[in-house]
Amino acid sequence: MNTKRIPILTRSETASVHPADILYAESRLRLILLCTRQRQYRYYGKLDDLMRFLSEAFYRCHISWIINLNEVDSLRNNAIHMSDGKVILLGRNKFQAARRVYIRYLLSNFNEHNLS
Repeated sequence: MNTKRIPILTRSETASVHPADILYAESRLRLILLCTRQRQYRYYGKLDDLMRFLSEAFYRCHISWIINLNEVDSLRNNAIHMSDGKVILLGRNKFQAARRVYIRYLLSNFNEHNLS
């Protein structure tokens, strides 16, 4: 995973976040809600810009959502269930695409760990 920290710039705060700490990010209009293990950050930006800082462990499952695949508990009933209890509802087509990506990610990580 990328070891560089992601800058978070607001009018009242300058901070940085390690990508491994990110659970998910949600965009509402131009406001990004970045949820980490420690806290939530709110700042203006674009998910496309955030994706440039992130590794293949992150997936944009919807136009408004980026998830950390390492923090997914399960995918069921057209929803992604995250480790912090957050449930991200998806349409049928988006859910099937997310499921394929998640399975591919799990299998690639399984193969990497078994080869070493």
